Amino acid sequence: MGEGDEMKRILLVLALAAAAMAFAGCIGEEAISGGEVDARMAKAVSSLESYRFEIEIDQTVEFSNFEGQGSLDGEVISLRWAGEINLTNQSSMEVSTSRRTTLAGDKTAEETVEVYFKNRTLYQKMGDEWIGLLQPDPTFGIEKIDQLAHLMEMIDRAEIVVEGSERIDDQELYRLSIIPDDDTAYGIMLGQISSVDPRIPLMIDMNGLFERGRELDWTVWVEKETGLPTESRISALYTAGPGILRMPPESPENLEIRFETLEVRRFGGYNEPIVVALPEEARAAPILRPDLPEGESFSPF
Repeated sequence: MGEGDEMKRILLVLALAAAAMAFAGCIGEEAISGGEVDARMAKAVSSLESYRFEIEIDQTVEFSNFEGQGSLDGEVISLRWAGEINLTNQSSMEVSTSRRTTLAGDKTAEETVEVYFKNRTLYQKMGDEWIGLLQPDPTFGIEKIDQLAHLMEMIDRAEIVVEGSERIDDQELYRLSIIPDDDTAYGIMLGQISSVDPRIPLMIDMNGLFERGRELDWTVWVEKETGLPTESRISALYTAGPGILRMPPESPENLEIRFETLEVRRFGGYNEPIVVALPEEARAAPILRPDLPEGESFSPF
């Protein structure tokens, strides 16, 4: 055997070895099901003590062929929301900023909301003033704030498909395709449209929009090692046109409202020390007691 034949044999062995490794990787990827990943996530999340989150929501709303005083061509809406939560001592902090800009870019409105939950009390900054509200059930109070629990509730009702794995920021992650059940998908649609203006769903046959005018894609990334989710990304498009919009008979036939949304939720800082410290202004805020049914009393302990 000459040197050329020996080199060919070595290259063939190397190629077969690479193919075998690739095939083994495919087999390993297929070996875990969406249900198994879901179970790992549920177990990992159930034992959490703390975490941090970031939420980014970007929406574009376009009104086509609407005319009249006060009508808009559309808006661009963005929400930036960051928080941290200590599940062990039931405390949390979150700050959100929402911005609305006309498509023409000539008008912008911005609002920032700061909220703390500590010592069974919800503190919120209203304009320049702080107010506190005692919570009868601190467990329920923290459940309303627990963004990761909300995500898991939706995923638990969905079909999960393991699409593959990726390495991002030195982490090995599963990439999951999430196919929500109808109730969850409808809730996502209603929430995204209502966030634009709570009156808009009254203009739309929401069942018709759900059946004929929606597109939704949902991907979740999960750490292989821990089973904890790192990111959820939902992109959605809803188009309400003739037959879906509830408009007077004399309205133009080609009216259309188009909603396009990208919603990204990121999670991290798992089980890191989180100490929620109230601002001095919040400490001095008036504390309101909840309205309870007659005969019930509130215990601060």
